[in-house]
Amino acid sequence: MLSEGSLRQELLLLAAVVSGALVALQQRLNGDLGSDLHDPLLAAVVSFGGGLVLMCALLLRPAARASLRCLRAVPWWSRLGGLCGATLVAVGAVAAPEIGVALFTVGMVSGATVTALVVDRAGLGPGGRRDLTTPRLVGALLCFAAIALSAREGLRAASLSLLVLVVAAGGLVSVQQALNGRVRGATDATVATFVNFVVGTTALLAALAVQAAAGRVHAVHWPSGFWLYLGGPLGCAFIAVAAVAVSVLGVLRLGLAVTAGQLLGGVLLDLHRGVSAVTLVAVALTMVAVGVTGAGQRA
Repeated sequence: MLSEGSLRQELLLLAAVVSGALVALQQRLNGDLGSDLHDPLLAAVVSFGGGLVLMCALLLRPAARASLRCLRAVPWWSRLGGLCGATLVAVGAVAAPEIGVALFTVGMVSGATVTALVVDRAGLGPGGRRDLTTPRLVGALLCFAAIALSAREGLRAASLSLLVLVVAAGGLVSVQQALNGRVRGATDATVATFVNFVVGTTALLAALAVQAAAGRVHAVHWPSGFWLYLGGPLGCAFIAVAAVAVSVLGVLRLGLAVTAGQLLGGVLLDLHRGVSAVTLVAVALTMVAVGVTGAGQRA
């Protein structure tokens, strides 16, 4: 029978996997919106802006407003997780249409996995320093095997510069999760998510202003499909889950769980086009990696 601590870990792990599937759906929606607008950066602003509107509404709750007052106790640098998220969304809006969503996910996960080992080792996350134990290293290697398997053909045709950019942006995801987890530890998940979207939206608006000043805003019409504008709310769900789970699971295991969800979500989204055996093997390997990294982890 599972102890209370073990049960909490398993529930948070499941929530992280589900949130990863939502990230896959968010990437598809943001990509479609960027294509319809003919302006990927504007699509990123719309996505983050939609999330910010939702978080402003949730912040009206008395408990959330009370937690917001605790934000002053959080170091300023811990509030910058939104910059990392904004960078990923902006890079994804540019790179995903060029190299494909699958390869974009591969590059992002590679960067996030390597950085997670460093972040956990340095103790940047709210759970403190986590040693590079054998299970954690084996889990990371299994994850690398999975993403290498799924990308073996795509890497030959992709732009090297875009891949490097995606890997770097993926690394920032692990930093984002650690910083947001610190904010959540001093406040709550609503405030941590709100701060993430305030910072991220501000950064993206500044980038859009520069693009507009250069005369490079290309949107000609706004698509009517309401589902194209749901990327922001889906991002809210992911950030909130990550902010709660990172202190229990650690940055590496959280990242691998999210990766498993992304792969599973990608399989479901691509069912109508057919899913290769290679992709299914990659999903299975990643799921095994999530389980291996949890071996011997403290409750």
